[in-house]
Amino acid sequence: MKLHNKKTGEIWDIGKVLSNDYPCWETLAQLCEDWEDAKEPLIKDPKIRKAVRAWAEANGIDHIVSYILEDGIEFAGNATRLNIRFEQSLVIDTNRIYSITELCGEEE
Repeated sequence: MKLHNKKTGEIWDIGKVLSNDYPCWETLAQLCEDWEDAKEPLIKDPKIRKAVRAWAEANGIDHIVSYILEDGIEFAGNATRLNIRFEQSLVIDTNRIYSITELCGEEE
């Protein structure tokens, strides 16, 4: 399990967070003040994540709608209808609004 540090933005394995190398917490509530679950990006392929992020940044898009097509998936950005299309199947819901962070993960 990976955890995201709310203050620094770092993502660490839970074992490292709970090891002696890091301050100890007396309660789970104290731990949760500093850390939260690190969400995995919905798009697993790093090349597709990079393409989607570059397309979104180039077009000033922060949220997109997904459309599942017979031969692939299409993303439409904001109200601009700037589209990007992939032939391979991605496991996401259709007609749903996603943030770029949900799809591609945190920027590195």
